[in-house]
Amino acid sequence: MKQSLIYGLNRTKLPIIAAEVKNKHLCFILDTGSTCSLIDSNVVEYFKDIVESIGDYSINGIDGTMHKVDVITLPFTFEGLTYKPKFCVKSLLDAFKGIEIESGIQVHGLLGTDFMLENKWIIDFNNLELRHD
Repeated sequence: MKQSLIYGLNRTKLPIIAAEVKNKHLCFILDTGSTCSLIDSNVVEYFKDIVESIGDYSINGIDGTMHKVDVITLPFTFEGLTYKPKFCVKSLLDAFKGIEIESGIQVHGLLGTDFMLENKWIIDFNNLELRHD
């Protein structure tokens, strides 16, 4: 299966996908530089009835400091398939505010290499598309 990344790249200069959770659309950055997937804490609160807590995890921040975060699963649908990724929960709205102001696209989290490898997702920058089974 192939999904064009042109819209997100043109609007934000980032590979972005729109996934669906309970008839709501969430935008995720596909981030090959992140070893874990992240989701905004407000999104987790909004969908608390379907979020499953897994425990906690320590992640390195961009500044090199360690942060202890909650880990949850939140199922979403993308291109007709349902996924149940593990997300590290952080307050991300401030981090993504610039993207929203410049593009009008609200980013809710990012999908890291852990998720992409597990689900065999490949970002093809030559053809500006996401390929997955």
